[in-house]
Amino acid sequence: MTDETLFDGIFNYDVMKMFFGKDYYINDKIILKSPSVGDIIEFGEREYYSMVHTLTCIPSDMKSQLDDIGINYMEISDFELFILLSKGLTKNMTYLLLGDLDLSKFEAMVNEENGEVCLYDRDNDILIDKLVYMNIVGYIRLLHNIKPKIEKAANETTRQILIQIARQKLEKQKKEPYKSQLKDLISGMMRYPGFKYKSWELQQCSLYEFMDAVQGAQIYVSTTSLLQGMYSGMVDASKINKKEFNWLRSYDE
Repeated sequence: MTDETLFDGIFNYDVMKMFFGKDYYINDKIILKSPSVGDIIEFGEREYYSMVHTLTCIPSDMKSQLDDIGINYMEISDFELFILLSKGLTKNMTYLLLGDLDLSKFEAMVNEENGEVCLYDRDNDILIDKLVYMNIVGYIRLLHNIKPKIEKAANETTRQILIQIARQKLEKQKKEPYKSQLKDLISGMMRYPGFKYKSWELQQCSLYEFMDAVQGAQIYVSTTSLLQGMYSGMVDASKINKKEFNWLRSYDE
């Protein structure tokens, strides 16, 4: 098994363009989108995040589903899983992220140039090999702050236990009502004094911009609390990393 996940960092994505909702060109035929909050609301939040999960999931995320069709999740690569799932993703399901690309029209084939399996749309002459796949998925993960969790079992017993845990979790999720991922965040930011957008203005924000604002607000509140605690004598500043007092810092630091 090869972990394409490990190579997500090889692409230099322009986060400023993502912030302002600009397109990302992989080539002249594969152009990725950066949807707005309003786009997602109009499309349907549940359907949107389900699509994102399908595009970005790795075998570790689908242990029980793969086991049900006789596939060992530790013996299939990320790209092979993508090939398996892509046939069920039509343009109507993915256009918010993939634009005109219709994954359901692609067929698996062997690239005669290197002997590797790839996806090919004959009608539009579009090729998705492992590198293009990694580029697409890396962008979508960065856009949604998704960090894949690779799980490997040391032996067969452990693998079966992990599959059973995953199966139970999946069954539990099926019985629970859907919980919005955005509603509480939007509601919280509307109450946050530093958030200046009205609801109709927020819908124009790219998802990346909104999530950046959410994380930025958390940094600002945390920094302000530390400063107040320091000045009141309730916090010993000598034991805190100095960067924690900078509310302009990146949340990646």
